[in-house]
Amino acid sequence: MYSRFAVADDLIIDDIHDRLRRGIYEPGHAAKLLIPKRSGILRPYTVLTVEDQVVYQALINVVAEHLAPRIRNRFFTQTFGHIYAGTTSAFFYRRWQDGYKAFNDLARDAVNRGLIYSASFDLTACYDSLDHGVLCYFLSKIGCEAEFCEFLRRCLTTWTATDRRIYQNHGIPQGPLGSGLLAEAVLQHFDQHNRPKTGLVYLRYVDDIRLFARNEPDLRRVLVKLDQLSKDVGLFPQASKIDIHKVTDIDQELKSVSNPSETAVKGRIVNQKRLAKRIVQLTPRLSPAVRILDETRFKYLLAHAAPSAVLNTRMLKIAAGRPDLVPNIARYFRRYRTLPKTVAQKILGIIRAPEVYQYVTTEWIDAATGRLRPAEEGTLNRTLKAQWRPLIMATELKAAAGKQLIRAGQLTLKQTQYAIVRVRDWWVRSELVSALNDEHYGTLVLDSLLNGALRDPNPDVSLSAAKKTAELSTRVNRPLQGIQPSGGKALRQFGILKRVRGRACGIEFSLARLTGRATVVKWRNVFGAQYRQGEKIAVLMRALADTNITAFVNAADVFNDLLLSRLYAKDPTLGLYTLGQIGAVLNSQRLRGRYPAIFQLCHGIHERRLRSNLSHAVVRTTGRPTSRIPYQYLRIAKQLYIRAYNEIASTW
Repeated sequence: MYSRFAVADDLIIDDIHDRLRRGIYEPGHAAKLLIPKRSGILRPYTVLTVEDQVVYQALINVVAEHLAPRIRNRFFTQTFGHIYAGTTSAFFYRRWQDGYKAFNDLARDAVNRGLIYSASFDLTACYDSLDHGVLCYFLSKIGCEAEFCEFLRRCLTTWTATDRRIYQNHGIPQGPLGSGLLAEAVLQHFDQHNRPKTGLVYLRYVDDIRLFARNEPDLRRVLVKLDQLSKDVGLFPQASKIDIHKVTDIDQELKSVSNPSETAVKGRIVNQKRLAKRIVQLTPRLSPAVRILDETRFKYLLAHAAPSAVLNTRMLKIAAGRPDLVPNIARYFRRYRTLPKTVAQKILGIIRAPEVYQYVTTEWIDAATGRLRPAEEGTLNRTLKAQWRPLIMATELKAAAGKQLIRAGQLTLKQTQYAIVRVRDWWVRSELVSALNDEHYGTLVLDSLLNGALRDPNPDVSLSAAKKTAELSTRVNRPLQGIQPSGGKALRQFGILKRVRGRACGIEFSLARLTGRATVVKWRNVFGAQYRQGEKIAVLMRALADTNITAFVNAADVFNDLLLSRLYAKDPTLGLYTLGQIGAVLNSQRLRGRYPAIFQLCHGIHERRLRSNLSHAVVRTTGRPTSRIPYQYLRIAKQLYIRAYNEIASTW
C-alpha cells in the first residue's frame, strides 16, 4: 500500500493538505484484522488507508512535540517504551531494544540493592480502552488546541469503529506507529504520581508497570495508588497479573534473550544444529497440551532457524495447540522455496479443516502460496474455491483466499466482479485488484475491472488499480472525471494520463527526488520509444526507495538494464546487447573504459541484487542464503546515480 501511494505521494499529500486546510478532509473507516492471543481472545489489528495513516502520523507529530519536553526527564529512568526520537532523527522512536535493555538493567540493579520484593501492574486492553474524552483532556493539558483535539477525536471515532460501524468513542488504532506515543499522553499520568523514592523503584514499559521494594507493605500501598490512578483515566488493571512476591531469580522474571545469551546465535553466525537442539529443549511437551519453557527465547530462536525435517513436525504440532504462535511458525515455513511434500500435505489439510481463527488459516495460505508443486497448487485452489464465501469470511481470509484464486484464474467473471466491486472491506478490494493478471483475464475484462476500480471511492483501491493499469498497459476509459483523485495522480506520474498541467518528466522527478540532485539529463532522448517503460520503472524505484530497499534494488536493476540497452544502441562500438541479460556485459572492458560511471552504477546495483532474497535463494558465489538489502545501501545507490548523471547527459 505504501509503495502504491509513494508513486504520487507529493501530489497526494498536497491534496490532503488542501483538504485539511479547507476543513473538508474526511477520515475513512479502517480495516480490522483479528489476531488470536494466547488467552484465546482476539487482538484487533487496524489497517488505515495510507492517506489516513499520513494524517494520523501528522497529528501524532504535533502531540509528540508538545509531550516530549514534559516527559523527557523520565526517559530511561521511569518510562522505557515509545521513546520519542525527535525531529532530527530519521525514525520516530528511539530503538526499542535500548529501552528494553535499560528496563531490565534497572530491574536487576534494584534487586542487587536489596529491593527483593516485586510486583507487576498490567492494564487490561489498554489501547482498546482509552477514552477519547480522557485523551483530549490530557492533550489539552500539554498545550494542544481545542480544534486539534476535536479533529483527532473525530478521526479516532471513525478509525476505531467496528466492522458493523458501531462507534464506541474509546480506543486507539492498534498497528499504526503513532498509537504508542498517543497512549503515552495518558499513561504518563501514572509516572507523574510515582516520583522516584528511596526504597522503591517504579519502572513502566508501555502498560506494563514493574515495582521493587524492600518489603511487601510498601508494594501494597503503591499498588492501591496505581489502582486509584487507573480509575482516574478509565483503565482497568488485570487482577490476575498483580502478584506480590519475593524475587529469587530476576533473570527468570524478565523477558530477555540476553542473559544468559543464546550460544546458537552469535550475531550473523547461526549454528543451526545447536539452534534446533535448543528449540527442542524449550518445547519438551507437545501433547496433550503444548508446553514452552520460555516463549521469548523460543520466538527469538525460531526467527533464526533454517527449516529442517528435525523441526518441521514439531512446529506443526505446536501450531495445532497454540494458534497464537502460528504467525511465527508460518514465517518459519515461508523460508522454504518449495515446501516438502509431507509439510505441504499437512498444511493443505489444515487449510481444508474448519478453523475457529480465520487469521490462522490466512497465515497458512500465505505460507503455502508460491511454495507448492503444481498438483498441490491445484488442491489448494480447489479447497479455497469450495470455501469462497465473501459475505461471511473474515477480512484477512477474504484477502488471502481471493488473491490466490484470482492469481490462478479460479473465480468466474461474476465472482471476480463481485469481489472487486461489491466486497465491503476496502483493503480486500485493494488487495484483490493487485492480483489481476493478463494470463487468466482478457483485455476487455481487465479494462472493465480496472476502470471500475480506478473510480472506487477509496484512495487505496484506486491506487492499486493505477499501478496495475501501468503494469498491464490497459486503457483508461473516458470520461476521466470519475477517477478517484489519488489514482488519477498516480496515472499522471506513470505518464498514462496526458492532460497534466506542467507535466514534468517522471524519470527526472523520480531520480531527482531519490538523490536530492537534478539529473541534467534529457531522459526522453535517452529512452526514445522505451521512455514510458523507463518512466514507470523510475517512478517505482523512487517509491520503493521510501518503503522497501530490497525491492528498490531489483527495480533499479531493471531500470539500468533499459539504460544499457539504449547505450549500446547509441554506441554500436560497444557490441551487442540483449535486453534482460544485463549480467552478460558487466565484465566488458569496453563498457568499463568508455563509460566508467555508468559501468559502476550498473555493476554495483546488479551485484547487490544478486544478494537479494527477492532475486535468488542463495548467493551464487558463496552458497550462503540471500537476505534483505540493508537500508544503509540506499546512500551508496544514490551516489552511483549522481556520478552517472553527467556521463549520461554528455552521451545524448
